[in-house]
Amino acid sequence: MTSTTYQFDNDTRQLTPLQAVLDPYTIRDLDTVGVWAGQRVLDVGAGAGSVARHLAKRVGPTGTVIAVDIDTRLLDPTDVIDVYECDLRRGGLDLPIEPGSVDLVHARCVLEHLGNRVDLLPALIALLRPGGWLVLGEIVYSRALIHRAPTANDEELIARVWHAILDTLHSGGTDLEWGNHVHGHLLDAGLTHVYSHTRADTWTGGGPGCQLLADNARQLHDRLLAADTGMNEADLRRFGELMADPTLALRGYQYTSTIAQQPGP
Repeated sequence: MTSTTYQFDNDTRQLTPLQAVLDPYTIRDLDTVGVWAGQRVLDVGAGAGSVARHLAKRVGPTGTVIAVDIDTRLLDPTDVIDVYECDLRRGGLDLPIEPGSVDLVHARCVLEHLGNRVDLLPALIALLRPGGWLVLGEIVYSRALIHRAPTANDEELIARVWHAILDTLHSGGTDLEWGNHVHGHLLDAGLTHVYSHTRADTWTGGGPGCQLLADNARQLHDRLLAADTGMNEADLRRFGELMADPTLALRGYQYTSTIAQQPGP
């Protein structure tokens, strides 16, 4: 199914915990490829701007960060950060960027939501200078694993809501297997030094990961109740309570990042 709308709002209740969970992974990838003063970098799907701000510190006053999102309300332009509103689903990369002019392209939890992801990938690659790096990351499908919950019924409920969230995203057009296939696409495109890394950390109730889960359920509330899961208002209310319970421990979303380099001159 082709996604016609992004399934989550650019809301700080979602983006703040998402950044807290994923920024350490992204910074590790950026450390691996290297980001230097004076570089020109592109952050696609910049959200609330944490990665764009991190990149701006690294490229310094002589560099440029181009931050792009469909909703730019949470992005602030600076002398280093240029902000562009762009609907990648319709116009593609309709940006004032010459091919072969960018040192690094970063996109996190973006392409999996776009029905035209396969067409956008070569467009992103074409922006890279020889030797430039592509840094991509996606949440991929994984089964629920609850390490500790107050009761067996609570454990079953968490697993049911977890899978309902992922299934609802899938039915709305999000490809939760895309992150598993990116590596092969980049090899086919002729990029070099392609490397993928997958991890899933433990989340505890009240922490950013469980806050993210709670907000995912909040934003998908009506669709979760309409799905054939047997859930009701009381179930979703209890799920929200469990996500705030510090005794809860579960395995978080599985995240796969892939880096690749444009062949040099």
